[in-house]
Amino acid sequence: MGPGQLRLGAALFNGDHGRLADEVARIEEAGLDFVHLDVFDGHLVPDLGFPPRTIATLRPLTRLPFEVHLAAADPLRFVPQLAEAGCDLLLFHAENVPMLYETIFTVREHNIRVGLVLGLGAPLQLLSRLSRSSTPCCCWRGSPARVQGATFNPLVLSRVEAVAAMARAANADLDVQVAGGVNRNHVAALSRVGATSLALGAGLYKASDMAREVAELRALAHAGVA
Repeated sequence: MGPGQLRLGAALFNGDHGRLADEVARIEEAGLDFVHLDVFDGHLVPDLGFPPRTIATLRPLTRLPFEVHLAAADPLRFVPQLAEAGCDLLLFHAENVPMLYETIFTVREHNIRVGLVLGLGAPLQLLSRLSRSSTPCCCWRGSPARVQGATFNPLVLSRVEAVAAMARAANADLDVQVAGGVNRNHVAALSRVGATSLALGAGLYKASDMAREVAELRALAHAGVA
C-alpha cells in the first residue's frame, strides 16, 4: 500500500442499530475496506456492543472483512464464538491481558488474524517486544471508556508516529489502525504520522452521500503525505 493509501473502515457501532443490514450494505456500496465491530463485556468498557450472534447474522451480507475490537477483561472467553461468527481480525487490549503471547497464539489457533489495542496510558514496550513477530495490526484509541460519540484525542497522533517509527526501525510490516472519534478533520494528520488504517465513526454515517465522503477522505489521506 503506497503513501496516503489508507484502509478506511466504518465503525458499525455508530450506525443505525435499527437498520444494521442496511448500514452494512451502505458501507460496502460506499467503497470502504472493512467493517469495524465493537464487542464489549460490560466491565472493561461500560457497554455491551455487538454480541457474536449479531455478527454471525450480519456476516453473510457482505464480503468485507469483519475487524472486531474486543474490549473484555477476559478476551479468550469470546474467541470461539467470534471465530464461529466469522470474525476476520480480532483486536484485544494488550494492557489488560496478563499472558500476552498465549492470548495471541490462542486467537491464531482459531484461524483469526490478531492485533493489539493500546490505550493512551499503555506502555509502548508492549508493542516493541512483538515488533518482529507476525502480529499484523495495532489499533490505537484514546480511551476504551467511550465509543459511540467519542471525541478524538490529539495525543493519539504522537503515539501513532512513535509506533510507525518503531515498525520502520524493526523492518516490521505493521498495520497501524486508529479508532475512536476519527473524522475527516483528522485524516490528513493521521496519514502524515504513519497511520495505515482508520475506523471512522459518526461523521461518516451523517454524510448524505457516503460514497462521495469516502472518496474525499481518500483524497485527504493522499494530501496528508503529499
